[in-house]
Amino acid sequence: MADFLMRCLFTMFAEDVQLIPEGSFTNFLTRMKKRPENFAPNLSSLWQAMDKGGLAGVLGEAGETVLRFNGYLFKDTTAIALNADEIGLLIEAATHKWNHVEPAIFGTLLERALDGKERAKLGAHYTPRAYVERLVMPTIMEPLRADWAGVQAAAGQLIEAGKANEAHAVIEKFHAQLAQVKVLDPACGTGNFLYVALARMKELEGEVIGRLAELEPEGEKQAVAELSGHTITPENFLGIEINPRAAAIAQLVLWIGYLQWHFRVNGEGKVPPEPVLRDVKTIENRDALLTWDKKVLERDEHGKPLTRWDGETMKVHPVTGKNVPDEDARVEVERYVKPKQAKWPRVNFIVGNPPFIGSKKIRDRLGDGYFEALRNSFDNLPGDSDFVSYWWAKAAELAGQRLIRRSGLITTNSLSQSAGQAMIASAFGSADPISIVFVVADHPWRDPETDAAVRVAMTVVSAGVHEGRRLAVSDDGKALISAEERGYINPDLSVGVAAFASAALKANQDMCFMGVKLAGDGFRLTAAEREEFVTAGANPKLLPGLIAGNDITRRLQNRYVIDVFGYSEMKLKAEQPALYQRLFNTVLPSRKELKRKSYRDNWWIFAEPRPAMRKAISGLSRVIATSEVSKHATFVFADPIANQFDGSVIVFSTSDAFHLGVLSSRAHVVWKLNLGGTLENRPRYQSYRCFDPFPFPDEVPEPLKARVRAEAEALDGLRKQVLERHDDLTLTGLYNVLEALRANDGKGRTLTEKERDIHDRGLVTLVRQHHDAIDAAVAEAYGWPSDLSDEDILTRLVALNKIRAAEEAKGLIRWLRPEFQAPGAVAPQVNATLDLGDAPAAATATIIPWPKTLAEQVSTVAAILAASQAPKHPSEIARAIKGTNAKGVTPVLDALTAIGQARKLADGRFAA
Repeated sequence: MADFLMRCLFTMFAEDVQLIPEGSFTNFLTRMKKRPENFAPNLSSLWQAMDKGGLAGVLGEAGETVLRFNGYLFKDTTAIALNADEIGLLIEAATHKWNHVEPAIFGTLLERALDGKERAKLGAHYTPRAYVERLVMPTIMEPLRADWAGVQAAAGQLIEAGKANEAHAVIEKFHAQLAQVKVLDPACGTGNFLYVALARMKELEGEVIGRLAELEPEGEKQAVAELSGHTITPENFLGIEINPRAAAIAQLVLWIGYLQWHFRVNGEGKVPPEPVLRDVKTIENRDALLTWDKKVLERDEHGKPLTRWDGETMKVHPVTGKNVPDEDARVEVERYVKPKQAKWPRVNFIVGNPPFIGSKKIRDRLGDGYFEALRNSFDNLPGDSDFVSYWWAKAAELAGQRLIRRSGLITTNSLSQSAGQAMIASAFGSADPISIVFVVADHPWRDPETDAAVRVAMTVVSAGVHEGRRLAVSDDGKALISAEERGYINPDLSVGVAAFASAALKANQDMCFMGVKLAGDGFRLTAAEREEFVTAGANPKLLPGLIAGNDITRRLQNRYVIDVFGYSEMKLKAEQPALYQRLFNTVLPSRKELKRKSYRDNWWIFAEPRPAMRKAISGLSRVIATSEVSKHATFVFADPIANQFDGSVIVFSTSDAFHLGVLSSRAHVVWKLNLGGTLENRPRYQSYRCFDPFPFPDEVPEPLKARVRAEAEALDGLRKQVLERHDDLTLTGLYNVLEALRANDGKGRTLTEKERDIHDRGLVTLVRQHHDAIDAAVAEAYGWPSDLSDEDILTRLVALNKIRAAEEAKGLIRWLRPEFQAPGAVAPQVNATLDLGDAPAAATATIIPWPKTLAEQVSTVAAILAASQAPKHPSEIARAIKGTNAKGVTPVLDALTAIGQARKLADGRFAA
């Protein structure tokens, strides 16, 4: 059906661009509607004629001559028999102008139409082409246009010297090289990225051809656009796609896009050379990551095939009425024999949007066998890597080995976190290092499976050590570029101070935890359900309140949970039968299908009960808590005796208000915002990045500590007081108003009527005063001025982290809570004067060899100039190049100036 519909749609396109006589296919369909029994054999006859070229007897009374297409599309001429109503649907489709179809969405539309699960999304929002181009441009077009600028400058110098023929030869050589450029999308779907790359590269080729035509000797003009083997065609664009239907659509999308360009440039009626469709298969239907010898069924000791739940099918539980996994929906477990990394074709550029599957879902989605084969074949990657990371790592390795010029991929925005950051850092530090030369760390996108809004990262990598560009986009639904930074891009996708390299400190260990992970909604209770269990004799201590992240950022929701950590199944059944029955019916059905053995075997206990957290907070009357994901960094005291904390909460095992003050201070917030991750567009607190490496102030005089404690206690008390008095206020609401007061570099902005109401009832000016006092006191505790910039704060904290790590390597550990972390330990005595003002040294720029050809020299100098944030003197540029000097660089700079690629300043320096 997919192949049949694609042949139909291309035939509609062909008649609208007059590759077959105008209106001939629509007229054919109209005739066939009257005699539907003749439809299939006659349509098959038409496609046979299009395959071979010549007379198509079914078009009109006397037939029509058609071009020879001879392509993959018409090798199969099978036509499906349709009735009159179904032929009518084809006629309705044919009335549209298919010459104007937009290939960038056509492929996705067709694929969804052919997929029952996706069909409901036909009217859904599509990823704008501008978003695709935002990645295609820096990945492919910027390097190619830099090459073209160098060629133009070289040709200009040759023309000035009276060597027009040599200038023509230089441009012609570039055109020949351009026509050989290959682009790969290793997860191409229906070909959107490849089509956009084709369109942009054809635009550049048009400019080159135009310049060649200007330089053609009089009387020797020729149509250089159609020189055989000397132009960009779909053969330049390669793809790998595991879905056979999508792979076929991608090939069609490329040919439609190419033919559209042909007619746009040459005019309708100017037919391309025959065969119109060449029988080339540049889109491979295969797995992009793995190859294997064979797959075999896993069997038990009796030789029976092992099975697992299919990961999708649900059934209604007879007691609860809720959907639970259907244990009868099984698939066989396969093992991959001799798996290894798949090879990718040799290309110049890689670009695309590989599939998003979180690290915890790969096994469920793709099966145990595939997951194990993947891990064994990519054993250099962290075990908790997202699926998309495997594409990123493979492409980065090819870039580092200089087998490709650049790779540009879209990943989840978690690329800068945890496993992704470790992968990037490893690629930076390998024997074949790479750099990220372009990044948008947090860009809105559309999930191709659910069409939900997600946040992604765009990264472009290149071999060597280079500065790059970091773009930020607006969060107003338009995703317009809102800011740009230049500099060395760190593995956490930041620019500037390399905070990502900060080491975890022993002084902070056993102090920060993520809350419990339930893995079963049956653990949760309403207030009424809790009361019923207590009335029935359940131990109230086993039914604590449950504090989630939104209980901190908004208001307490009075939710409760069954927490029977420490109970065996037999003890629970004997001593708390009502609780046991509840968990048996509501938790066990889903937990017994989970992969992790401990989750299945201990189904009545939280999946992650956090015993280390329980031990750390035992005996404390209060702890500090914050929401893992929140717009504002807010830290509060919370009761650990009457409550349990779920996985959306970060818990700090301290009751000291001095620690609350430091965590609430600008110093820690700046650190958290720079090192923490994001979820969608909200900052995320991650203990291993935000807390473990954070250097707290030490050797603080007691009177100063007391000031911090007093302000922190007052802040926490004030916020709780106003929220208790006003049911409609939330902590996020208070801090939204505080953010408005601090806008415009602290000068504030005029509050709206609603904000003034929140301000007045929430006492937000007093909240601000407490924060200002905390910020000043904590800065004093560090020994810093109170007016440092965010960058200065980050630089000093990074330097202090290095000093603390060096101290700890010598055994000097400044414990935060020594009575718990290190009972009996003696406090270190260190009185060294520390210089905390120096930023980490920047990476050394790559020394580039001076190219031999003039065009390459121009491209090299242009790239150095473009990467510089300030104008440069020829001698400064020459220092980055081996084999030349200022005298050799100056003529190249003059050539760049002549074509508008550089500006010469009055002091002799040049700017991009």
